[in-house]
Amino acid sequence: MARGEDALLRGLAFEALRVVGAPAEPEVRSVVTDPSLRPYALLWLAEYDGADPEDAQEVLSREEATWLWVDTAAAVADHGETGLLVRHLDSAVQGTVPALLDEVRAVGHPRTVQVLVALAAAHPDPALAKAVRKAAFQVHTGGA
Repeated sequence: MARGEDALLRGLAFEALRVVGAPAEPEVRSVVTDPSLRPYALLWLAEYDGADPEDAQEVLSREEATWLWVDTAAAVADHGETGLLVRHLDSAVQGTVPALLDEVRAVGHPRTVQVLVALAAAHPDPALAKAVRKAAFQVHTGGA
């Protein structure tokens, strides 16, 4: 279920594994090398090993955190409301939207363009929406 295309199902699968606990550990460890599951698995393992959920993010590299931000944004874009997608900007590890856009363009998530287009359509600030649309176009065309 976690390996599918739906980002929401990935997140929900790992939430379910939190309930399962110890019996799930070998399976979670086995997916640490899968790029689409690695951030979820690392967070799960950090919490399983006793890390506070607020501090667990520290186990992710900047690239993994950015990939997870895009994946979560994809789930929100597919299943949530636009206001939640705009508020999701606050959860990014980057301090500014331009820094986030630079890293999102480079992270290689397969849903980057769709996430950026949805965010641009949802954001009330016209200048920010324009910057996000530009970033989406650059990802789509392979530009820098």
